[in-house]
Amino acid sequence: MNPLRMAAVTCVTVALALYTIGTLRIQRARRAVAAARGFLTAGVVTDAVATTLMVLASGRGLTLHGVIGYSALALMAVDLTLVWRHWRRHGETETPRALHLYSRWAYVYWVVAYFTGAALVMAGRVARR
Repeated sequence: MNPLRMAAVTCVTVALALYTIGTLRIQRARRAVAAARGFLTAGVVTDAVATTLMVLASGRGLTLHGVIGYSALALMAVDLTLVWRHWRRHGETETPRALHLYSRWAYVYWVVAYFTGAALVMAGRVARR
């Protein structure tokens, strides 16, 4: 496997772990606690690095896999922005229901995108054989 692609796969899997920890912390605490903000921030950065590496490794234009990945990254970046904004304005008070739900659904979409991307890559490899 191409080293760039391997690094991208590693980064996106690390992003999955970071997003999972951060989202679970927010969902359980119902607050924008420091640990959740940190894990989500690290997740978005790692996801952005993974996306960049995937673009460099593939050398292709816009694909279905790319659109799904970009939209998932965008949803998580918006979630991160909303979480930080809530914390700056209200501290570690309870997150509003809308933010709580948005965080949950953005995460679910990201996880679906993760497994869809893996399936698309595997299907492409099988088709090339």
